[in-house]
Amino acid sequence: MNSSTVKEKIILAITQDMKIYECFVDNLKFLNFEVFLICNIDKDLKYKNFYDRLHNLFRKTILKDKSFKKKLFKKYELKNNLNYLKLIPNCDYSLTIRADLFNDKVLKAIVEKSSKNYSYQWDGLSRFPDIYKSLNLFNKFYVFDKKDLNYENKTYPINNFYFDCYTLLFANKKPEFDVYYIGSYDARINKLIQICEHLKSKNLKLNIIICGKPKIDLSSYSYIKIVHDPLNYYENLKMVANCKILIDLHHENLHKGLSFRTFEALGYEKKLITSNRIVSEYDFYNKNNIHIIEDDKMNLDDFLNTNYQEVNQEIKAKYSFTNWIKYVLEKDNSIPLFIH
Repeated sequence: MNSSTVKEKIILAITQDMKIYECFVDNLKFLNFEVFLICNIDKDLKYKNFYDRLHNLFRKTILKDKSFKKKLFKKYELKNNLNYLKLIPNCDYSLTIRADLFNDKVLKAIVEKSSKNYSYQWDGLSRFPDIYKSLNLFNKFYVFDKKDLNYENKTYPINNFYFDCYTLLFANKKPEFDVYYIGSYDARINKLIQICEHLKSKNLKLNIIICGKPKIDLSSYSYIKIVHDPLNYYENLKMVANCKILIDLHHENLHKGLSFRTFEALGYEKKLITSNRIVSEYDFYNKNNIHIIEDDKMNLDDFLNTNYQEVNQEIKAKYSFTNWIKYVLEKDNSIPLFIH
């Protein structure tokens, strides 16, 4: 993206969820950015001294204060982040993902370090109301759910994307599985099993990963694997590369925007079975590539019997991380993104 030999500098403040920050860093470096990462990674946090450990034990056992350790580690995170920000040079940009996870002092320090500052809340604003007080800190604050758009004229539209720096991962791949799904154990489980049982009856090979502790016995479904810790995002992409069809079941009560799974299917040329009807309003929608589940009707036979049809390369590029970051940072040559 930056053709000059001088790298643009960017501060990336981001949630640690699924280690997706690693992919952000990879793609930003691929585009010739110099990246300074702010990410609160729990495994790096330890008691700083014996007094803190003893104090926590006293609070937990005598005062029944089970939140003290979390508050203590938040204090450590704040100090670590502020100290790191003092060491880095002034930057061209900052991008903050899930700003509600960061202390106000950290957000203000990031903004002071950067010429232009942007934020993206990739979940509904109402789920994390702490975010509202931070909207004014940024040049632009992006959302992907239409109901959050134009909140007090402070929010702007954005879609999710696919990482386009991993071409080798998806080159000449002969998938081992027909179908892949990963998600937490929640209310979607019955719909998922219904779809999977139908696909199994078609002799398709399924790779279904459920994260968490199921409340029902799933052992009779041999294609389901239970994991207590979610895969990191790059491991997920390896699974995507190793399948032909992705399943996407959206959280109907949480948000309406398109998930990362939708854009993985587009970018990595996988067919998609989804419950999110909004996808039909997008320019990349093709009924031969994307099947929308309607109520309890599968109607999958025609979809399963057709080959993937290539999407126009300009449309595909529009939803890549390369275009996404250009659009977020308000680069002149970006293709605008919209919420349907």
